[in-house]
Amino acid sequence: MTGRSYLPVRLPMYDWPEVRDATADLESALQGALSAVLGIEDKAFRERSEEAEIVAVWSDPDVLLTQTCGYPLTHALAGKVRLIGTPHYEAPGCRGPNYCSQLVVRRNSSYRALADLRGRRAAFNSSDSQSGMNTFRHAIARLGRGTVFFSDVIESGGHLNSMKMVAAGDAEIASIDAVSWGLACRECPDLAADLRSIGETASAPGLPLITSLRFSDAEVARIGETVAQVFAAPETAKSRERLGIRGFSKLDVSAYDGILAMERQAAEMGYPALA
Repeated sequence: MTGRSYLPVRLPMYDWPEVRDATADLESALQGALSAVLGIEDKAFRERSEEAEIVAVWSDPDVLLTQTCGYPLTHALAGKVRLIGTPHYEAPGCRGPNYCSQLVVRRNSSYRALADLRGRRAAFNSSDSQSGMNTFRHAIARLGRGTVFFSDVIESGGHLNSMKMVAAGDAEIASIDAVSWGLACRECPDLAADLRSIGETASAPGLPLITSLRFSDAEVARIGETVAQVFAAPETAKSRERLGIRGFSKLDVSAYDGILAMERQAAEMGYPALA
């Protein structure tokens, strides 16, 4: 693979400051193993830019391995990247490669069910998020009766920000990725203590690992096999334990069709946008 350049392996989706060291260790292990299997020299890797826009990184032709969200995979990135597979996480609402979202409110609030939040304020992380927007929209569509459900919806920029908004009273509810909720409970206990879940959304495959279209079927197969080995290696056990990673499944992109079905079902119920 001489003459090519590559982006360093990056796992950005759950890379909170509290677990940066563990994330970096796992990224390094993946990059080293993939370099050995694919014959990539260290000098072929481009210098990492922490300022690079994550959306641009996902579709960069030099991507070797990175993590995205299922909603971009089925929308903005459809046909533009290759799916490697999906990690298994250990957190409330995670089952094998699948995950859901926790519907989170303030602990001292009186809310007991999603229906109680009609006319209240909601926070969501971003408009292209499966866990924070699409699955939230799908859950509310069953109650919305084709009308506006919330008094206001506020884009927070991230799940951690959404949780902080709910804890501070700036929003009454947010749909929080199950893995992010698990991280908050482990790494931000003071914040998690101010919150509680009143239910779970429908589930779908979790945040996928992707690579560039430039890799052949044989190379993609080797990448998947190597990721599975790294995710089972004793050398990465400590970092995986910290990140809550318990396994890995190689999936076909059709496994993510449920995300499109949630979107379609919400529209059919007269609730095409989170509102």
